[in-house]
Amino acid sequence: MFKSSLLTLILGFAIAFSLSSCGGKGGAKNENVFLNDFEAFYGFNEKVDKGKAHSGECYYTIDSTLEYSMGFIRKFNKISAKKYKKVKFSAFVLLPVANSSVDMVIQVWDPNVTPLKVQSAPITGQLGVNKWIEVSLELPLTGNLYNPENDLRCFFFNANRNQIFVDDFKVELFE
Repeated sequence: MFKSSLLTLILGFAIAFSLSSCGGKGGAKNENVFLNDFEAFYGFNEKVDKGKAHSGECYYTIDSTLEYSMGFIRKFNKISAKKYKKVKFSAFVLLPVANSSVDMVIQVWDPNVTPLKVQSAPITGQLGVNKWIEVSLELPLTGNLYNPENDLRCFFFNANRNQIFVDDFKVELFE
């Protein structure tokens, strides 16, 4: 019983995050944009709190207990049959202290679970302290990076185990 409930909960989190498509202007659905504002995770994930969110009420806390944040993982062919040329990963971050640091990461993995490309950029206290700042990272999908069977992965890597707050996590794919 416990194993089944845990599996259902984990599957619910994966679906809530990875299938959260953004509606465009006029309510038209945009299958190339995926959002997570963490509102749906409140009460289900201990790292999601209410309060100082960038938008809405909820935000996600990356802290000393997390090396990797919650993220986006999806095969290109599960997003759309279209061929993509670029991926952009963006989010709003709030750094509580000046010496905070975390890496924003985009990865493309082939079906044999081999990383083909890892693009990362540090997010540091140089951006400002105690204010929400939008950060982004782009990866051109050149050469063998775009393959319908490849996985796209976007997340924050917290090697230094700092405390950082994240909201409005967004993954966009461009044709």
